[in-house]
Amino acid sequence: MLATGIGSALAAGVVAVGGLMGSGTNSHHTGTALVIDAKSARDGRELVAPRLRELDAELRLPRSASEAATDLRYLAAQGYRLVVSGPDSRAAATATGLHVTTLRR
Repeated sequence: MLATGIGSALAAGVVAVGGLMGSGTNSHHTGTALVIDAKSARDGRELVAPRLRELDAELRLPRSASEAATDLRYLAAQGYRLVVSGPDSRAAATATGLHVTTLRR
């Protein structure tokens, strides 16, 4: 149940972020990428991903801040708009210095 609530909140956040990313953004963006701490998705990717797949967003569930930093750097290099959720992903965003949107539960 918690994962469904998280998925719904993140889905709403991604839709809102998409609205904020207007014509002032770079044209090389390929979409939105969500980097969500794995421990926040306690019931596993299977319960979170189906709701997010409808948004056409790339989803990563790193197990540590180090994994999150790797995911963020990779996704940024691909031109994705980055959305993070969870303390590890937020810490990774700060450490990498990348521009991200943070969603809080």
